Amino acid sequence: MTERKRGMNAVKKYVAAIMLWILALSPAAGYAAAPFELAVSAKEVLRGGTITLSGTGTGSGSQVAVKIVSPAKTTFYVDVLTAVNGSYAKTLTIPSDPDLAPYGTYTVIAGYGSDSAQKTFAVVEKLGGGNENPGNENPGNNNPGTTPANGSAIPSGAGKASGSVAQPELTLDGRYIVGADTMNAAIKQSGGAVTIELPAAALKSGTPLELPAASFKSLNDNNRELVLSAGDVAIRLPAGAISASGDAQSKVRLTLNTSLTDDMQGRLDRLIRSDASFKSTGVILSVDIQLLSGSASSDIHDLGKPAMVTIKLTPEQAAAISRQTAGVYYLNGEQAEYVGGTVSDGVFTFKPKHFSTYAVLQYDKRFVDLASHWSETAVRSLAAKHIVTGVDASHYEPSRSITRAEFATILMRAVDWKGEAPTTAEGSAQPFKDVAASQYYAEPVAMASALGILSGYDGAFRPNDKITREEAAVALVRAAKYFSLSGGEGIGAGKSSFADQADISAWATVAVEQASTQGLMQGDGKQFNPKSPVVRAEAAAMIDRLLPVATN
Repeated sequence: MTERKRGMNAVKKYVAAIMLWILALSPAAGYAAAPFELAVSAKEVLRGGTITLSGTGTGSGSQVAVKIVSPAKTTFYVDVLTAVNGSYAKTLTIPSDPDLAPYGTYTVIAGYGSDSAQKTFAVVEKLGGGNENPGNENPGNNNPGTTPANGSAIPSGAGKASGSVAQPELTLDGRYIVGADTMNAAIKQSGGAVTIELPAAALKSGTPLELPAASFKSLNDNNRELVLSAGDVAIRLPAGAISASGDAQSKVRLTLNTSLTDDMQGRLDRLIRSDASFKSTGVILSVDIQLLSGSASSDIHDLGKPAMVTIKLTPEQAAAISRQTAGVYYLNGEQAEYVGGTVSDGVFTFKPKHFSTYAVLQYDKRFVDLASHWSETAVRSLAAKHIVTGVDASHYEPSRSITRAEFATILMRAVDWKGEAPTTAEGSAQPFKDVAASQYYAEPVAMASALGILSGYDGAFRPNDKITREEAAVALVRAAKYFSLSGGEGIGAGKSSFADQADISAWATVAVEQASTQGLMQGDGKQFNPKSPVVRAEAAAMIDRLLPVATN
């Protein structure tokens, strides 16, 4: 298959956008039967004006990927255009907002198959004035017009510190910067965290923030958090989250973006078509971190320590989002990977271990055998948190007994969802002789044992045994301390009113009383039935009661 045929097959927008990104970084190769062309309608354009991108050299119905890079080297626009009779065209309106459309030169890159073309245009204050970067443009800038475009080093005094809060300076080419001296002043005046306040508009335009790499070393050495605050979004980076050397010439670029682009909307639409349980909320956060050293750059993806992200929802978003079914998902290509998150008082909070693109989605999974079932609400809530799953795509089997291995797995998913369980050493030995390392439940069983939540019998865990109600009571009460519930072994002991109290094992008596008084477990009105197996519906209800209650 030729290169052109491979390009013709890449009809999906996300593939075309990735191809375009690759083509923008490397020379075009391959033979084209007809010249692929790109044109822009003007060399200069005013804010609020329009510019048309057009070209020829494609087959009818072909997909042409188009990307526009801003003066700050961020993505200003990306789309996939469909050619008609061998031609493609798109007319764009330049935003009037200075933060969304800074003055300067914009690069247009178009890709079709193995061919690419590139043009530029400038957003100017006055047509024909030759003034792409007027010094008087300075939203939020403390030192207008003094920092040149594309400077390799950040002036040490850039920005302004007021106590532990630093306000960045906007450069002539549309980058926010804070200098080393300014950061050091904020670090010295901080008690535990340094805050950098970005304009809310920076989230919509994806305007980058640049800091000296040495400032991250100072933050880490002084055990100070870095808080990035912009509009309704705040990101807390603990000391050690980003490692950087003290190299005076290196800098870290952080780009935050909450714009729902056409490409992102297309990815979400395809996700929802593949699984109707998903519903988009329109809440998106993309965070890119780069280490720049001269002309070299490298992405910082994984964090040394998890960050804390809070997103304040608008009243309309808060009203539309269900706290029971909403969660944060890492958009990994066409896949959505659940990362947790909680909503309380209209604020969504989650703890990413790496940065990329995240979306708040609702996941309302329905099972045909749970319609009008007493456990349906609890199962839906836990399915939305990906703590429980069905036995297949349509069935949950609520009356089926649950094994000790299955109970350990879903209970530890709940503890992990909360995000407060201490970590155990990697590679630690499995404490139970009957749990093979290859089993799906090996890790949660080991974690439950390490945390003292579940124990075995004479060195065996008995993973395939059905878990009894009194065993479940002990595990739930021991897990309660991770969810800010009163409880824990030895606390709140009392005499139960169950008629079958005498049937409860001595080692479970206190836990059964606590599970009852805390509302984690209930009997049948008269008896607790301690030796009866727990069924899947009961397990979901127990663990759902264990989770903290959030509010919209």
